[in-house]
Amino acid sequence: MSAGIIAQTEYVPSTNPVYDFLERMESQLIIEDYNSFEIPKTRKEVAGYIKQIIKNENKLDEVDKKILKDLEIEFEYDLNGTLDNSQSILGKGEYDIFSQKQKYLYFYNEPQKFNLFINLLGEGEVIFNNDIQNKKNLSTSLGYIGGELRGTILNKIGFYLNGFNGNVFGNRETALLRNDLKYNFKLNEKPGQAFFDETEGYMTADFDIIKFKLGQDRMNIGYGPIKALIDNNSPEFDYIGFNISYKFFNFSYFHGKLLGNTTFSFDSTAGEQTTVEEKYIGYHHIGFNISKDVNFGIGEFIIYGDRSIDLSYLNPFSFYKSIEHQNRDRDNSMLFFDFKNNSIRGLKLYFTYLIDDITINKLGTGWWGNQFLFNAGLYSTNLYKILPLDFRFEYLRIDPYVFTHRFLRNNFTNFGYNLGSFLQPNSELFYVQLNYRFTNRLNVSGDFSYSKHGANPLAPDGTVKRNVGGDIALGHRLYDSEMVSFLDGYLEHSSMASITFKFEPFNEINFNLNIRYIHQSLREKINKGMETFFTISAKL
Repeated sequence: MSAGIIAQTEYVPSTNPVYDFLERMESQLIIEDYNSFEIPKTRKEVAGYIKQIIKNENKLDEVDKKILKDLEIEFEYDLNGTLDNSQSILGKGEYDIFSQKQKYLYFYNEPQKFNLFINLLGEGEVIFNNDIQNKKNLSTSLGYIGGELRGTILNKIGFYLNGFNGNVFGNRETALLRNDLKYNFKLNEKPGQAFFDETEGYMTADFDIIKFKLGQDRMNIGYGPIKALIDNNSPEFDYIGFNISYKFFNFSYFHGKLLGNTTFSFDSTAGEQTTVEEKYIGYHHIGFNISKDVNFGIGEFIIYGDRSIDLSYLNPFSFYKSIEHQNRDRDNSMLFFDFKNNSIRGLKLYFTYLIDDITINKLGTGWWGNQFLFNAGLYSTNLYKILPLDFRFEYLRIDPYVFTHRFLRNNFTNFGYNLGSFLQPNSELFYVQLNYRFTNRLNVSGDFSYSKHGANPLAPDGTVKRNVGGDIALGHRLYDSEMVSFLDGYLEHSSMASITFKFEPFNEINFNLNIRYIHQSLREKINKGMETFFTISAKL
């Protein structure tokens, strides 16, 4: 079967380490036309980059040559249409859980017509929380089991479904150190609840130049490990979107449903009732490959609520800011620019600049309505031929009132969580990361972050005494000051140092250890502690 007619249209999850590998290959100028600004990418796209790397295998260091061999197994079907290095529990042939082959519960393949891949998922995690400040030692353990299935029909239509059920064994508050459990509905539905579940799924249609997608999965928008625009800080959301990509031009669009304000009421018959307002997000982005080493893009977000889906924002080819004005200025639009350059082998430079709101004649005056976000970073693999070591530095600044809105329903949140990074407005962050590849099976990374945040000063009764634009849930009010200063208010300091070990002795069997030290001087208290996460996961 010819490799040219293989077209797996499912997306490679944003957590897959292949993206780290591809970014390293991009910085070394081994692959062309790769841009990590929007993730995830389809298996077909990833396979295309791997093919480029195979042609330049002699340029790889010894560790990356072994990683490439692993990826040739993982993406074997996407690369050449064969399954020689795959095995399944339900099917013909032997199954060895400790082999380096790609593992499935079951797979079926009828070339050019239909294929299906099913996996069992299992994970166990132990979390230790050494609260140094309060002299407490707490621990908990988590376990979950689930499955996923994916496949492609007629080389064009793809589908994906993932779901699992889990349980907390031990201290529940310690389990909430995991960000995805903070907003998990079942775990937080009732006091003392220990059960949690999660699911995601989508359908895709891939027509080469244009791709369509409907469903829910984790997407990231922004450069670097701390995504300034869409990160992993909030719950996943459903969306419909498409992407047009042809040579030097790329256009992306999606429209999604978010969770807005939550209110509680009590009915004498039905009991307690929860009401969650609907809100929506629109996104479009135009990217240009100015050269094989330079990318430039411009895009917009729109957030709106308190009504049903607005047809004017379903149109991908429009200017959200102008449409917002035509809609009588009820919504929250944002404009951003992004840039990436890796002309120098081993060095990638990038930045994102977001304009939440702006009045030109008030620039430089300190007026609260001029709201900007700036994110810049560099990624270096300059020691590639000497040491398997990567280095990264990032800076993120979020001005007062960025992502907020005078109407709470229009702020840049999903279920109250910032859609972007964990930072509040009126903050800045410095971030450094070192990553060392001991082998293709063992990776160690260390990172350090330091942030400052200007929090809103509070009155003794807990109400906001002075609004300095430091809370994403509180926009500017009529009686708040017209002038603001960056990092004004109660200055909070946070620092975190962590080290992470990732070990995959056998394909699809992973051991992860993350140890982090946190020191926070906050408005209400001081936090100082050590958090340890040890995880074992398997895909069978």
